[in-house]
Amino acid sequence: MASWIDVLSFLTITSLFVGTILGIVFIAKCISATAQKTKKSLQTKGISISDKGVSIKTSKRFDRENYVDATQRGVIKALDASNFHSGGTDDSQYNLKSKSSSNLLSADGAAHSSKIFGIRRSHSGASK
Repeated sequence: MASWIDVLSFLTITSLFVGTILGIVFIAKCISATAQKTKKSLQTKGISISDKGVSIKTSKRFDRENYVDATQRGVIKALDASNFHSGGTDDSQYNLKSKSSSNLLSADGAAHSSKIFGIRRSHSGASK
């Protein structure tokens, strides 16, 4: 026959296990409720989250003219970002030829003239 200490120990251990399980269930429900509340608030802002992914609802229509303008802006930004601007007054940044090709062309030391974007630029064969 079990004594009262054994029964008390059994009830204490059982209540700890049940309390732990109930605590985990409560925390999971709180997290789920918070996620649903966040999902609803995002849905009122036009962002829909589902198991297939995220979709954004916009009120603007993107027609061909807007597409072309955005593409042109992107190309211009990419070209501007690809140019290396030095701090000096060296005008080599306007030269379309690479240094290796300009060295090959000016190996004889003669002065050359080139036309870049409608602007005539003269440079000598000497390196700067």
